Amino acid sequence: MALAALFTFLGYQPLWADPSSKRVRNAGIDSTGTTFVSSNANISITSEFPGGRMNRCDQISDQKFSITIKPERNRINDSAWYAFRVDSIDQDEVTIRLNYVGGTHRYDPKVSRDGKTWKATPELVTRRHPLGREVELTIPLDGKPIWVAGQELLDDSALEDWTQQLSERAHVQRSVIGESVQGRPLHRIDITESENPDYVFIIARQHPPEVSGAIGMMHFVEAIASDTEISKQFRNRYSAVVVPMVNPDGVAHGHWRCNANGVDLNRDWAHFTQPETRAVVDQLLKCRKVQDNSDAGQRLSLFIDFHSTFDDVFYTNPQKSDLYPTGFTENWLGAIQGRFPKYAVQQVENHNADRSTSKAWVAGTLGVTAITYEFGDETDRKTIRSVATGAAEEMMRLLVDLPTETSKPERVAVKANAPANF
Repeated sequence: MALAALFTFLGYQPLWADPSSKRVRNAGIDSTGTTFVSSNANISITSEFPGGRMNRCDQISDQKFSITIKPERNRINDSAWYAFRVDSIDQDEVTIRLNYVGGTHRYDPKVSRDGKTWKATPELVTRRHPLGREVELTIPLDGKPIWVAGQELLDDSALEDWTQQLSERAHVQRSVIGESVQGRPLHRIDITESENPDYVFIIARQHPPEVSGAIGMMHFVEAIASDTEISKQFRNRYSAVVVPMVNPDGVAHGHWRCNANGVDLNRDWAHFTQPETRAVVDQLLKCRKVQDNSDAGQRLSLFIDFHSTFDDVFYTNPQKSDLYPTGFTENWLGAIQGRFPKYAVQQVENHNADRSTSKAWVAGTLGVTAITYEFGDETDRKTIRSVATGAAEEMMRLLVDLPTETSKPERVAVKANAPANF
């Protein structure tokens, strides 16, 4: 049966080489994906799935195609994201040229046979433009679907599965704190065994392609929820509040950087113009002990924002900053380095201090230690798991050893540059 006929039989209507095609999803939300079917109907290339990104596809020859990858808006961070699936009848190979508009090649390909289990395959890149504006991939075909993406696809369904597994533990609770621009839920996880806890606040995925940071966050949080002795001690005093995907719209549409309004959420932590950042900061302030807060037993002790960049690095505030807990950053990074002597713990102080980032706002407005924890795009996933787990355990040891509430210094109220609506 020809591929086009098979699509019709299955009730699937291919969108023939239409780069502006859209498919309506649940709740009236549109996909930015598109589907291309080859002239002989033997090959279909689609990005019509959550996280897919392919703006246009052109056929050069029977087995050669050109895919255009463009960002969601102009003047954007160069994190050129791509994700597509190849369906074929032939058992041969296909050559796909990735042409970047407004960006360059950053992520070497990873492939999957089921959209869930991924393998790094940098060897698929057979040619590169000297300036990174174009790469050529040679992809083997065997008649079965093959997903190709810059990083693993971790969409809202994968997040739902992960949070569901976590919430099966008695000390883990799930809730929804708001909605994205397009109505996707913003999930919150609470991990605690205390009725009156202090708080560690963790967020991730402000930037959609930064998957290695999300993977690190998941292992970090799993360590907090585990049954180790230090985890139990931590949960008896603290609650870890986790917002695991701040930008679900951007993830769903395969954006390079922004939410559905074209806003970089990690540059919105000053005016809080977007529903996603407003929802997160509302939760932060509820965890914060201030002088006029009737719930004086609650206290924000640490804020961590997980991201990805080219190498593993911790972006921190200056060492002399008067932040609570005093000296935590240096003690924590030192403990991680001591635990992993062959692992290079890199620290960059005062990174983006003049921009409206989450780290800068939490430190400057709430007076709390705030750290942007970045994992490298291509850091080995086993290394991410090991280091993230160890980092979580060292964080818990330090916080458990802090003085109790009776000996804590008084904190000042939220500064005037906090969001006016909260």
